[in-house]
Amino acid sequence: MKKFNMLLLALLAAISLSLPKLSVAAKSLDEIKEAGEIVLGTNAEYPPFEWVEMKDGEQVYLGIDFDLAHLIAEKIGVELVVSDQAFNALIPSLQAGKIDMAIASMSYTEERAEQVEFSEIYFETKNLFAVPTGKEADYQSIDDFSNVKIGVLKASVQEQMIKELFPDGDIVSMNKNGDLIESLKSGRVDVVLMDNVVIYQYETLNSDSIVVLDEFSLEDGSFGNAVAMEKGNSELKAIVDQVILEAIESGELDEIVAKNIDLSSQSQD
Repeated sequence: MKKFNMLLLALLAAISLSLPKLSVAAKSLDEIKEAGEIVLGTNAEYPPFEWVEMKDGEQVYLGIDFDLAHLIAEKIGVELVVSDQAFNALIPSLQAGKIDMAIASMSYTEERAEQVEFSEIYFETKNLFAVPTGKEADYQSIDDFSNVKIGVLKASVQEQMIKELFPDGDIVSMNKNGDLIESLKSGRVDVVLMDNVVIYQYETLNSDSIVVLDEFSLEDGSFGNAVAMEKGNSELKAIVDQVILEAIESGELDEIVAKNIDLSSQSQD
């Protein structure tokens, strides 16, 4: 009898492994409206795009991306729910139906566009290196970065770009930009690479210890920052695109960017 049970369990296990795994679809626009909420996936470690402050004992999410997310939620007529997670978990979370959209200063790339649906571009940046103060003279050409330890955000376009540029380089990938800056200050990495808006924010906050190398601007092959959604979710994409284009045309997006650059500098002084 025991042998029969063991054979039966083995057979069931084999059958389960052979069956295709069912994916969980993200909610449609009608389902989002019915639920009364839209779930935003983000990585709140990227001022001025997204960061967290404590107010009256509660976490408050701030930044360009959160202001944009609120505009989208208001347009649909639902509440905004935030799921703060590692940057490299955002696309899998979309594909698993755990979040409805991801706004995390995520760059539109052809590779990512095969996995998710992207909105219109809402912000364009370039990529710059930062080094410890006093080390600027060590970098006279791009080749000088080939033999140093370079810190980048895990799963970012900067990570992909630097691996292509220096395939044999010493590259350190981390989940948080704040950890990268602390690693730069402590000497665990020699340089870090981030987009210009974010790296200038960190330079302002750490002006006595790091400096941005403006002369080494790198193109990453991306098309700028966009909102990511489940592949094929055309109804939600149409709403998101409308919000972005209207905010650009009215100048509201420029106001959001300027406000959050100033706010993130003040709040972290």
